[in-house]
Amino acid sequence: MSSCCHCAGSRATETPTPRPPADGSTAWVRLGALAILAAQSMIVSLAVNLSPPTGTARLTLHILLALSALAALFLGAGPLLRESLGAARRGRIVFEQLFLLGITAALGASLVCTFTGTGHVYYEIVAILLAIHALGTALGRQRRTAALEAARALGEEFAVAQRLEPGGGLVSVPVTTIRPGDVVQIPPGAAIPIDGTILAGTALVDESALTGEPFPAVRRPEDPVRAGSRLVDGPLRVRATAAGDARDLDALFARVRAAQSAPSRLQRQADRLVAWFLPLVSLVALATFAFWTLQAGWTTGLFNALAVLLVACPCAMGLATPIGVWTALGALARHGLIAHSSDLVERLAQIRQIAFDKTGTLGDDRPELLDAVAAPGLLRADLLAGIAALEAGRDHPFARAFARFTGPLSATDVQLLPGVGLRGRLGPTELTFGNSAILPPGIDPAPLLAELRAGGASTHTLFLLRDGTLAGAFQLRECLRAATRPTLAALAADGLTCHVLTGDPHPPAHDLPRVTAALSPLAKADHLRALAAGGPVLFVGDGTNDAPAMAAAHASLALTHGAPLARDTATGELADLRALPAALRLCRATVRSIHRNLLFAAAYNAIGITLAAAGWLHPVAAALLMLGSSLTVSTRALRAGTRGEDAPTPTPATVSSFAS
Repeated sequence: MSSCCHCAGSRATETPTPRPPADGSTAWVRLGALAILAAQSMIVSLAVNLSPPTGTARLTLHILLALSALAALFLGAGPLLRESLGAARRGRIVFEQLFLLGITAALGASLVCTFTGTGHVYYEIVAILLAIHALGTALGRQRRTAALEAARALGEEFAVAQRLEPGGGLVSVPVTTIRPGDVVQIPPGAAIPIDGTILAGTALVDESALTGEPFPAVRRPEDPVRAGSRLVDGPLRVRATAAGDARDLDALFARVRAAQSAPSRLQRQADRLVAWFLPLVSLVALATFAFWTLQAGWTTGLFNALAVLLVACPCAMGLATPIGVWTALGALARHGLIAHSSDLVERLAQIRQIAFDKTGTLGDDRPELLDAVAAPGLLRADLLAGIAALEAGRDHPFARAFARFTGPLSATDVQLLPGVGLRGRLGPTELTFGNSAILPPGIDPAPLLAELRAGGASTHTLFLLRDGTLAGAFQLRECLRAATRPTLAALAADGLTCHVLTGDPHPPAHDLPRVTAALSPLAKADHLRALAAGGPVLFVGDGTNDAPAMAAAHASLALTHGAPLARDTATGELADLRALPAALRLCRATVRSIHRNLLFAAAYNAIGITLAAAGWLHPVAAALLMLGSSLTVSTRALRAGTRGEDAPTPTPATVSSFAS
């Protein structure tokens, strides 16, 4: 059985609804106030019930407890009432109604005790149940707000375009006003806000967020570009081919929002469970009240019925799940895995397959220098040092491959060649570094290319000119992260099936398992749904283009260095791939323990309900029985949650295959 607080949190997490930021702060303040009221009420109620006062002291303490319960109702009952009444109007039974039933019964019985002078008071239960519900709501709202904010921020980044007016001026306009045929100017380093065709300019365009292609692509006049990509260098003038509100990027956002708003599996399970649990408990309580009212009067009937409701409260059984889950979440956090959803542990425990994005996830964001060839009479080390001097201080994708060769040399008069490379001077020598577009007519690079190590389809070849003469050829490729191979090996040893889904049309030959290439962001999500026929799938990625797949997966993890939309769409964040196998083992062990605890708690509560209905369990004893069950389950869950795997020991960083 899922717990009250767990289900409340899941529902809030899985059904995003826009809220002002202030609502989130108010929810946490409300939760804190409810927790204080619950703690104070528990202390006073325990004293009143163990040693009942008389006279004025009794009336004063009862009034204070009643006012505390009313204050808790004022603070926390609004959302509970709205959800319960809304579900009732739709003809549905939900967990909130079970909360409301327990709160009403405890408050009603306590008021009877106060006015009749008989029995015990249970005002503190009002604040306790409301605090549990408020905790789930606050956690859910926090994650919902974060996800909505990430999508909004990314949307704003691509929401403005510089439109070229008929008179030749540029006007900043909302991208939604762009229509096919409009011309937009995009400065170097900016985000591309529209889908269109280049009219003027040549530049490197980073399309990895949309396509998974690891290297920036050269884009020239008449080439298409898409919203969501970025200019690396050089300005572009682009003619829109689609309206500003009908971009491929908008379809991606729509898919993410639709997936986030779908009800979760745990919510559906909880609704099915409470559909029979609430009526059953209510019938047992009513039957107990009727029987004992006829046998011994309405006071006995009322308190025996209350005992049934208290011992059947889902808080007792529900602790089996939240205590175990939150203990496991703490252990996962120590491994570098941060949960965004309280049901992440259960989701990860069910995983049978894992699909990885390639670029930026399994592959490093720094290209690897696979090979370098120098023209006759030149030294490779000198060429590499010259390139490093040209690229020094530049956050250019290709610069990262040469950063380790930086030395005392310093280049001057460095110029960016948009879509091509760099030109500068090293003393009296002019150096030009870039793609094949730098080669003057009449220079044949074939002899140098023939000497380069074969690197497969997904490589990038660059050239260096010294004073206009071909000096060297260099081959880059995407390299795997240090954690990739050990992680995949450990997952395979645990019986998990791994897949690699990438937008890269020509992925490098890294011996990765089950690679599916050339997938668009939406195609990734569709492929993931097809894989789900073979068992629940975990998706691990890092880019904006991974968000639809993350939303479609049974569970999803975004690397902590990933794009904001990916991190906030995912059900968790992962700092190091090497922690993944141990994290999955921990989740499976935790869920096995939770299932055993649930069986124990169910049997415990079933015995308690039977004793209460038979009149052998006073409400005080029922509350103690519920407390005993909760403490037992909590202890077992805490013990199970501390048996997690130790964090993996990092392995040395991968060394480039190129030896200078």
